[in-house]
Amino acid sequence: QFPTSIRCRCCAMKLALACSVLTAPAAGSVSLYVVNKQGNQVRRCPLDSTDACVLVAGRSDASSGTAHDAVNKPEGVAVEADGTVVVADTVNHRILRCPKDNPAGCAPLQSVTGVVGSGMDQLNQPFGIALTRDGEYVIADQRNHRVQICKDTADPCVTLMGTGISGSGATQLNSPYDVAVGPDAAIYISDIMNNRVLKCTGRDSSTCSVDATFNNFFPNFMLLDNGTPGSFYVSGTTGVQKCPGGGGACTSFAGGGSGDNSIAGPRGLAFSADQTQVYVADVTYHRVLACDVAGTAGSNCARVLGSSATAAGNSGRDLNGPVGIALTAGYTCTRPTTPGYVINASTEYLSPDFLPTGFRVDGITCADGYSANGTPEATICASEGPYTLSGCVPFVCTRPTNDAYNFSAAVEDLAKPTFSVTGVTCSQGYHLATGTTEPTITSCDSAGPYTVAGCELTVCVRPTLDSVDFSGVDEDLNAASFKADGLTCAAGYTGTPAAAACDAHEGAYTVTGCAPITCTRPATVGFDFSVVIETSLEVPSFEVTGVTCMDGYATAETGVTVMPCTAAGEYTVEGCTEISCSRPSTPGYNFTGATENLLAHSFEVTRVTCAPHYAAAGEITATVCSEAGEYTLAGCAAIECTRPTDVAGYDFADAAEVLTAPDFAVTGLSCSPGYAGTPAATVCDAAGPYALSGCSIVTCSRPDNAEYDFGAVVETSLTAPDFDVTGVTCADAFSAPTGVTVEPCATDGPYAVAGCVANAAACTRPTTTGYDFSDAAEELTILSFAVTGVKCASSYVGTPAAAACAADQEAYTVTGCEPLVCTRPTAAEFNFNDAAEVSLAVPTFEVTGVSCAEGYSGNPTVQPCQSSGEPYYITGCEETTTTTTTTGTTTASTTPPTPESLVY
Repeated sequence: QFPTSIRCRCCAMKLALACSVLTAPAAGSVSLYVVNKQGNQVRRCPLDSTDACVLVAGRSDASSGTAHDAVNKPEGVAVEADGTVVVADTVNHRILRCPKDNPAGCAPLQSVTGVVGSGMDQLNQPFGIALTRDGEYVIADQRNHRVQICKDTADPCVTLMGTGISGSGATQLNSPYDVAVGPDAAIYISDIMNNRVLKCTGRDSSTCSVDATFNNFFPNFMLLDNGTPGSFYVSGTTGVQKCPGGGGACTSFAGGGSGDNSIAGPRGLAFSADQTQVYVADVTYHRVLACDVAGTAGSNCARVLGSSATAAGNSGRDLNGPVGIALTAGYTCTRPTTPGYVINASTEYLSPDFLPTGFRVDGITCADGYSANGTPEATICASEGPYTLSGCVPFVCTRPTNDAYNFSAAVEDLAKPTFSVTGVTCSQGYHLATGTTEPTITSCDSAGPYTVAGCELTVCVRPTLDSVDFSGVDEDLNAASFKADGLTCAAGYTGTPAAAACDAHEGAYTVTGCAPITCTRPATVGFDFSVVIETSLEVPSFEVTGVTCMDGYATAETGVTVMPCTAAGEYTVEGCTEISCSRPSTPGYNFTGATENLLAHSFEVTRVTCAPHYAAAGEITATVCSEAGEYTLAGCAAIECTRPTDVAGYDFADAAEVLTAPDFAVTGLSCSPGYAGTPAATVCDAAGPYALSGCSIVTCSRPDNAEYDFGAVVETSLTAPDFDVTGVTCADAFSAPTGVTVEPCATDGPYAVAGCVANAAACTRPTTTGYDFSDAAEELTILSFAVTGVKCASSYVGTPAAAACAADQEAYTVTGCEPLVCTRPTAAEFNFNDAAEVSLAVPTFEVTGVSCAEGYSGNPTVQPCQSSGEPYYITGCEETTTTTTTTGTTTASTTPPTPESLVY
């Protein structure tokens, strides 16, 4: 719950702590006090363990009562520095003070009688309660519509705000719910039914003003955030809001989500020990949630106490209608005896609890002879014992921070009375001022650094060097911070220049690392240096001649070029290109495993073999290229296949053969009669016949047909080429009107038998288009089949004939009728250029697009022919005639044709 060190910025429940340093409390000390309103209990629940909650007020059986060991629907809670729990015992109209973890020891506040009423020693359902540093109790006296300030003495309480009558006037309240006390002693009031929060800076209503307003939010419990002075968190009907105070708009902090972020009944609020979370009591779902301060409303909360099923409970870590809550650490610090500090006891609060009387030490000052090293402050104890003081040190001088001086050999006594410093010298880059022999040291007058003087900055000048290029230099000539970046070696020199500061004021700094560039002869392959003349190998005066190309290298058109080196090393030669052959693309050769040296002057190729479908005709040889290009191969020739002599079962009638192995292909090959399969030809591996596969002799087997009798069958041969089977007859109750036929199988399987039909088998009438059965006389029994009187249907011609079916209830067959088919007429008066003759068969006749020829007019009509092979009929185009009269030219049409004049 606690980080190692926390600055207590906003450790407030009802009133914030003063700003002192907090450290981790003892293990098991952080607890949350929770008022179980429906369980009539107040329980202390550890937050740094999963131990069960401990009863601190009320009865274990959750019963209510008026005795001091009982409470009745309590609301608010606060914890005093010694662990005493203060409870607003609402329905008993009193305030109880209970020793830590001792519910039997509870006693009422002396200034309140516990009898309901509106007198100064009476309350009417107190709700919220807060503590002041002066030991006072600030009480929200809800049903009396006032806020009372009471003490644990016989003295009567006093009224801070409210008239006893509900209202919204300047001095009135309407059912005040909670109170809180700020570090500046200001008192905040949640005026629930007036939807507002008031802030009172003094002890009477004239000092109270509206600090925040709400719209049907009905604020109840509050939590001050003293990390942002004046701001606070407040629970209400729709969740928890954070308000800036001073009348500023409040924003949603928690609630409005689902699951743990759906807060049905937000009530009491408390900060976590590390101030990163706000605990929220949810009275409806019987739980306490921890909501991240830095999170987003609707997604920043998670349950820390209460049943996961949101069920009420009065044991373990379950809750029953939780309302008010308060956080405590549970131990007290003591004052240390550290010398050098002055502490004002009136501003010393030694409880580390996060409560109004929690740990705070203000006004710490340094004692005589000590000075503040930062801000004097107190650090909370980690467990019962003295807190820690820091920030005051004995009044001594300190060493100055001055780059001009070297303190590495200094001998220092920095206490003021015996101050002495020797051994200080000038730092590198600094020198003693003229007329001085050592730096001057002066003691400090108050806590702080002593004074040193006498060392001055050394300044260098740029040197004059032919070997260095200063054009791009970035210089700082002060010796203490000296730099000379961007130096390069001048032309004709090489190296990495390095600059060093001068040793004396106004002396030249030094540069080293640049030396003249000297080239050396290269060992470049392909160049002949046997007659070279190297007149000068230094770059500024470089001169080399007489370099030529070696044998096996070609000289460039521009000749051999020699260039000086740019850095110490070989000079460069160019212009000789080694002749390199490339692998040929000649077909028929296999280079897998081949070794090739393609450089012309050392050319060698071995282990080349003939590719598949090629054969060696002697030794395979490789010949070097005479210029850049492919080398030459010889010795491999394509294999020529021949047709095999044993071709039984294969039909070459439609075969096409390409017999050269690389392009080998045989197409159009089929199996001979009596053979079946998918014929294939495989290329030869060496000169000779290629291989055939795929066709095999067809072997038939006897069929299993119940209509036939195989008792006298003679199966002379069942192989298809010489198939011979006789003696098959019809079984009992079957006959063969036209005899039994036996046919060989096309592929391996039963041979075919046909002709036997059941003696009672009969055909059915077919529905073949083009035939008219209206006058048909039919004997449909297959054995006595006879059909007469069938005619060709309209638009069909021919001589119909009927044949019996092969099996029972199959349709018999009719043949001989064909549809009438017309031809195009040849008539001069019609234009067929755009004609579309979709169908010339009379049953589906369709011709469109015929128009009148030039010299004719009208609307052509097309009709089908009457006999097959005749032209179809066209009418509707009349010849246009012109006659001359005395009044002009007249155009007339010929007489319309009669049906007898149809053109075809």
